[in-house]
Amino acid sequence: MATIAGARSHRRLAGATKPLPMAILAVRTATQPDISPVDRALTLGAIGFSMAGDYWMFREEFEPLESPAKNRYLAKGGAFFAGAQVCYQAVFARRGARYSWRGFAPRMALMGEPAAVVAAKAPSVLPVLGPYGALLAGMSTLAGQSGRQAAAGGLLFQASDAVIMNRRHLASSPTLRSALEAWVLGSYFGAQYLLVDSLLTAPRSTPQA
Repeated sequence: MATIAGARSHRRLAGATKPLPMAILAVRTATQPDISPVDRALTLGAIGFSMAGDYWMFREEFEPLESPAKNRYLAKGGAFFAGAQVCYQAVFARRGARYSWRGFAPRMALMGEPAAVVAAKAPSVLPVLGPYGALLAGMSTLAGQSGRQAAAGGLLFQASDAVIMNRRHLASSPTLRSALEAWVLGSYFGAQYLLVDSLLTAPRSTPQA
């Protein structure tokens, strides 16, 4: 429902439904018995930061394109999502995942195209979104060592975020914009589910090579 409401630019319905998927994950995390207190706190931190980021991205989405507030909302959303990526990285690192250049380089390269769009179209938010892209690539790298489900969640998160700036600045057709927004939201919620579920269902798993 949240994906459909966002794709159809139904502001009231989107505002009412967008917090629900993450709220459900928060309740599940808070009540999951087989997880350490530290991992629970970090996972809830990732969810909480994400929900705050969702709020600002919601405001950014429905702000007129010419409004100076649009980039401010985008930067605030990116800052909160950076906090979410730090929390996710901390949990995966606690499970034994480690950074590797072989894993990080292609994931960072994936963020190059949207970074170029930001630099060309909204350079004022690059100081926030640039580091955020690196943190997201880092999270995806660690998730890639933490089982197939977590790896898929990390890559799907990147694939979702990579489309946001393209939709805003490069998509002129309303139909295309709607389709891209459906992808952004659907893949984002799917990524969050995969990441959180991987942490709750296999809390003591060891990283894969």
